[in-house]
Amino acid sequence: MAISEVARVQLRLSDLFQQFNQGRNFKELDAQLLDIKHDIIYKKRRSPLQLQTNADAKTVHRTIQTITSRIMDDRTDAKVSNDELGVLLENIGLLDEQVRDRGIFFTFSGLMSREVFSQEQIWDCLAYLSQDEILFNHILEPENDAVFGRSLAVMLISVLLVADRIYGGVLTSAQYWQVIQQVATYALLEQDDRGYVPEKGWAHAFTHLGNVLAESTNSRLTRAQKLFFLTTCLVGYQSATAPFSFGEDQRLAMATVNLVDKEKFYADFLLELLQNWLRRLPEEPDAGDYLFWSRWYNRTHYFASLLLIPDTPDQLVKFLQKRPQY
Repeated sequence: MAISEVARVQLRLSDLFQQFNQGRNFKELDAQLLDIKHDIIYKKRRSPLQLQTNADAKTVHRTIQTITSRIMDDRTDAKVSNDELGVLLENIGLLDEQVRDRGIFFTFSGLMSREVFSQEQIWDCLAYLSQDEILFNHILEPENDAVFGRSLAVMLISVLLVADRIYGGVLTSAQYWQVIQQVATYALLEQDDRGYVPEKGWAHAFTHLGNVLAESTNSRLTRAQKLFFLTTCLVGYQSATAPFSFGEDQRLAMATVNLVDKEKFYADFLLELLQNWLRRLPEEPDAGDYLFWSRWYNRTHYFASLLLIPDTPDQLVKFLQKRPQY
């Protein structure tokens, strides 16, 4: 049986990480990841949107109301059932903005902040959200509405990783890395760079990636794992084909600084990535098309956002201040 395109990318990423973990491709990692990105075979046509259930928005809304009324009673013993969580998770792809963004997302955030999840539920939800069928649903196809479910899955992963930290670390190191590996694969595969979509709500995939990256910097991941994930997120951002205009550069810059201000080793690695980025995309081109200028300004805005963050390490500030500001 032929291997799927997603599985092929996963295998190549796993191999690259093993090399990186052994220090064999420290300076080449970003170029190697870009090669993988460029080699991805995307489909030319969309297929009919596949959702996980046939539930309608009213059914999901009733479940949200039931959970909210119980939790908001401030009862210390209030719990959410596995069946209720299942209704929320299985409907993250609904195209109704009120139910998806303002309902499911807000409910999950409330459950996390009130520490309502059981320890087992944190992993069960993460395992569901990070599976291929959810995170990569229609991801190889041209711009499509499945992005709302994919992107919300990434956002909820960030929420649940915060819950893991609040609970004192209920995931094993292997489980945590398993989730991050899937999100790293997502960072390379995702090609839908829309922010807010009229009448449908937020896609915002690359902002949500920044949320996972920001949370992972405070985790028990190894240095190699953190830097590998940072590089995949930056390569995904660099490869976007349209200009970002909904704060993606700011979110990614804040997440980056969360990591690199922890120790000089991280800052040195990021400086190498930024220098490579400049070499690939000249600062003063003779000519450029729409794709070039989209990527050029995305980089410029990311650099500017790094400069605006007070905690950006001095060596990076000095490097960035030498760049022309347009």
